[in-house]
Amino acid sequence: MALAPFYERVYGALGGHLAISRESLESVLGRVTVGIQLGSKPNDNEIWIGSLATNLVARIYPKIAITGDTEVRNEYKALAKSINPDIEFVDQANATTTIGIGEGNLKDGIYPSASGWVAKLEGGPRTWNGPKNPYSSGVAACLACAELFRRVFVGSTSNNEVAVSLLNFDKVTGAENKYSKVDIGDVAFVGIGAVGNAALWALSRDGAVQGNVDLIDAELVELSNLQRYVLTSNADIGKPKVDLAKAVLSGSKIKSVPHKLNLEEYLHPGETLETPTLVISVDNVDARRAGQALLPKMVINGWTGEQALGASWHVFSRNAACLACLYHPHGVGLSAIEQAAKALGLAVDRAAQLWVTKQPLSSDDLKVVSHALGVSEHELAPWKRKSLGDIYTDVVCGAVPLNVKGVSRVEMVPLAHQSALAGIFMAAELIKRSHPKLSKIAQDEPLVSWDNILQPPPAIWGKPRAREPGCICGDKDYQNVYKAKWGSAVKPRSRRG
Repeated sequence: MALAPFYERVYGALGGHLAISRESLESVLGRVTVGIQLGSKPNDNEIWIGSLATNLVARIYPKIAITGDTEVRNEYKALAKSINPDIEFVDQANATTTIGIGEGNLKDGIYPSASGWVAKLEGGPRTWNGPKNPYSSGVAACLACAELFRRVFVGSTSNNEVAVSLLNFDKVTGAENKYSKVDIGDVAFVGIGAVGNAALWALSRDGAVQGNVDLIDAELVELSNLQRYVLTSNADIGKPKVDLAKAVLSGSKIKSVPHKLNLEEYLHPGETLETPTLVISVDNVDARRAGQALLPKMVINGWTGEQALGASWHVFSRNAACLACLYHPHGVGLSAIEQAAKALGLAVDRAAQLWVTKQPLSSDDLKVVSHALGVSEHELAPWKRKSLGDIYTDVVCGAVPLNVKGVSRVEMVPLAHQSALAGIFMAAELIKRSHPKLSKIAQDEPLVSWDNILQPPPAIWGKPRAREPGCICGDKDYQNVYKAKWGSAVKPRSRRG
């Protein structure tokens, strides 16, 4: 079977969501063929939908059938092959596992479409052909892949129409709206992970948006990232994530500068963030809270968690939750050292010693860890000279190919379409909040979310969130600094060059 080179990460995601064994998952993937069927003379929206759908399914399914327009079909095949070099192409798939784009006659197929700012899933071929929009097209592709996933793995088939407007999250607003020129100004874009990848996928296809973006991420692309990073292929392994992001934006009107740094390193000691807009999708709570504490004029946030996903927007002076409110601590949780000790079977004092000194695990430590994880010491040999932090991150969070039996992973790896949808929502919020007319139409709620990706999309996306008692947004000193910073016309200090 043509399983992807990053299959262990795929199992880390699907196994966590479905509580399925490795053998059962391989059996399911061996039986299913996914179809991408493109109608003749596809429009821009349909090409974008098909491209992202192909991108996403190639990261899970080892056997696909791509049919339709010859030129576009060849592009999709090349895309799928760049993600999984061993992927198998066949001539036909069952209708129930085929995503039909544009014209078609599939009974019980999955039909995504987009018009203006509205994305749809329909029970048959598209019934409209409205203005092009990469954001709604991307959402339509994600909705289709979510429906496909439920059909394959959950045994749920829904032919109910789904429609969502990215402007205000009703079903119709903006369906006939052409997207217009938008200047997003100066933006600090923090985190080029799976959510950030999808946001950049959409922004790079928006020919009308312009602005200056600092791309901030210290990490390199790893093999495991290919499970859900829509900008990545096998050829990108080992490259800085920020360089990949700059490359994808190079064909747009957005000027970007890569910074191979984390947010703390990006700012000099004692320096505040003078960039008006912060777009953030990092994988830790502390960085998000720190990002809000830097008091940008506006924060756009994208996130995934367990089986949920969402995006949010925050203006500190609004009488609504700030970003720090969404991650406000309630009680005292386990420290990273305590989590590592618990997951790996080590005594807390020994874990603390290893963590602080960064000394490698001893043979006795590895014996304890191998027993806790239910694997042989031989399988842990590559970590014999590494620190506790390395083995905790690599093994427990599912980034390495170990058949771990004894540990409950501290991180449930998000699904590819889950991360992609969060990222496109995040990008859409940036565009809406940067455009005076669109911001008047946009939802007032600070948060939009899908709380269970294994269930059909929600009827209500917007979630009101009040300020958290004790959060920094209720502190007069913070509010006064924010007002002094942004209350009058402030010329942002650029970090370009």
